[in-house]
Amino acid sequence: MNKSVALLAIRFTQLGVARNFQSLHGSPTSSLYIPPYQKGPVSKDDRCDISNTEGSRPVAPMSLPALENCRQVYTFPTLNRSPVVAPPPLLNQIIEKMDPLPEKVRIEAPPAVPVVQIQLAPRLLTIRRKKMKKHKRKKRFDRDYFKYQKYHKEKKLKAERAFVKRMKAHLAELESFQPEQYVEETIAAAKKEWQDELAPTGRKLYPHWSRLMSLEELYGLPKSDYIDKKAGLAGEEDAEKIKQLKIEYDNKFRGI
Repeated sequence: MNKSVALLAIRFTQLGVARNFQSLHGSPTSSLYIPPYQKGPVSKDDRCDISNTEGSRPVAPMSLPALENCRQVYTFPTLNRSPVVAPPPLLNQIIEKMDPLPEKVRIEAPPAVPVVQIQLAPRLLTIRRKKMKKHKRKKRFDRDYFKYQKYHKEKKLKAERAFVKRMKAHLAELESFQPEQYVEETIAAAKKEWQDELAPTGRKLYPHWSRLMSLEELYGLPKSDYIDKKAGLAGEEDAEKIKQLKIEYDNKFRGI
C-alpha cells in the first residue's frame, strides 16, 4: 500500500507541473474585465483611470507579477526524504579561531640589597617573660582555686556585716530621735554668737553679717523666739513692685 501511495503522489506531482491552471483568469462571462499584463510600474494616472473601454464593463488596471509565471506546483510528501543541510556561512562571517599568543615579559632579577639584621632578642625575652608569668598565674589559680573562693566568700560576708551594722545604726537613730529636742538645738544654733577666731578645722573665720546684727534688727522686728515661715516673703505692695521691676528688666536687657 505504501508503494501505491508513493506512485499516486508522483503522478499528482507530474500532473501539477505539466498543466497550466486557469484559476487566476476570469471567466469570459464575468462583468469585471482584466486588461492584459503590462511590464513595468503602473503610473498614477493608469491606476486612477477606471473609464469603460468595452461597452459597460468597467476597467480596473492591475499589476500582477505572478502572471508571468502562472504555473502552480503542488508538492506531496514522499518516502524519499531529502537531507536538511544548513546554509553555508558568508565569507565575511568566517572567523579564524586560534590560540592567543602569550605575551612574554622579560623576567629581571631583583636588585641586590644588603641584608639588614634585626635585633629582636630583648623583645623576645619580654614576650617570653610575660607568657611565663601568665602561665604561672594560671597554674597558681588552678592550684589555689578553693583558697580564692574562700577569700571572695569572706569578702562578701564582710560587706554584708557592714551593711547590716549600718542599717541597725539608722534604726537606732530613728528610734532615739526626739523632735522637740531637735527644734531646740536648731534654734540655739541659729542664736549662737561666734567668739572664736578660728574654725574647728583651723581656718580663719571672717565676720558674717549675722555676727554684726541679728535678724530682728535687720527686719525691724521685736525680739522673740517665734519663727515665722513667711517672714522673708514680700508683701502685696512689695510683690507688685518686684513684678514691675522684673518686667522692666526683661524688656530692657532680655528683649522680651
